[in-house]
Amino acid sequence: MLPGSSVQTPDDGWQVSGSGSDIWGHWDEFHYLHFNRTTDVTVTCLVKSFGPTTLESWRKGGIMIRNKTPGIDDQRMAMSMLEVTGWGVAHQSRLEDNSHSVSNQHRFDTENVWLRMVKVGNTVTSYVKRDGEFDYMRFWEEEVQFGPEFHVGLAVSSHERTLLATLDVKHFKMSDEIYTQPGIPTEIGETGQRVSVQQVKEGIWSVKAGGADIGGTADSFGFFGSEHTGNTNATLHLESLLRNNNDSKGGLMMRASTDPDAAHVSLVVKAGDGVTMYYRAQAGGETTTIKNVGVWRDNIELSLVKNGDSVEASYKHKAAPTWYVLGTANVPLGATYLIGHAVTSADTTQPGQLMAGEVAVMTI
Repeated sequence: MLPGSSVQTPDDGWQVSGSGSDIWGHWDEFHYLHFNRTTDVTVTCLVKSFGPTTLESWRKGGIMIRNKTPGIDDQRMAMSMLEVTGWGVAHQSRLEDNSHSVSNQHRFDTENVWLRMVKVGNTVTSYVKRDGEFDYMRFWEEEVQFGPEFHVGLAVSSHERTLLATLDVKHFKMSDEIYTQPGIPTEIGETGQRVSVQQVKEGIWSVKAGGADIGGTADSFGFFGSEHTGNTNATLHLESLLRNNNDSKGGLMMRASTDPDAAHVSLVVKAGDGVTMYYRAQAGGETTTIKNVGVWRDNIELSLVKNGDSVEASYKHKAAPTWYVLGTANVPLGATYLIGHAVTSADTTQPGQLMAGEVAVMTI
């Protein structure tokens, strides 16, 4: 194995070179520029390049958070790494010392791409974005058994013991400020497409998802939301909905759980009908359509007000002063329930896209 190197460069940059057979399986062989940590952290860098491109496509370079356990072989430590490879981006982890690696990977840019990892306790969440994009897209999350001390840094393996790979990054930063997003992307039912969520400009989020429909006795759609309790007033500005077909839907939802057949109340734009209210009164029950209004499909405000088991749905155009009540449904959602964006393309082979603001939730 050739010795690696780490050279600091302008703009908080590093050029990290390393050989090694791989970062995978039960043990790793790589070069690691690392710093000691004992507290939760957000780690960020901009990958400018990773090469040479003539190397094996499974070369790996990126951010790594790695355990520091006395008495354990360094090569077998629990770790989590967000990396660029020869063909895309991967988040791989060894969930505990001496265990086998797991990985989640997707085709993505490998140059001029921002990587971010956030460690809170044993939860490690990864985010990516292309240089110039407004905000990060959540990539993956794992639970890794870290000890009280751990390393944070940049790791490189060329996947070839006799050759070096070089990772060139800028703006490498470790911060005590924990980066979060206002919800968790979730595929509910068999959607055929991964949910992709990203803030694309100030106050506007893109939520992309596949799915067959929101309706019948079970749903298939993408959800981006969070847990709530008690009585609430939830509002959402809907900028636009990409129309895949007349059954594409996107908007605001209150839901008992992420089970496909869970009870819910939804106020959405349906591509063929306009603003529509749906609800399922109990798990596994049929979905009821209360009413649809085909006046507006873009730049509208949606509201769901929960008071006990009663949920009232209202809407208005962004420029209008008056809210219009579309209907009320009696739906027990439980002590803890979900509120968030819901979108289905009504086509599991391609994603639909909802462009909307952040869901605002007030306790009433």
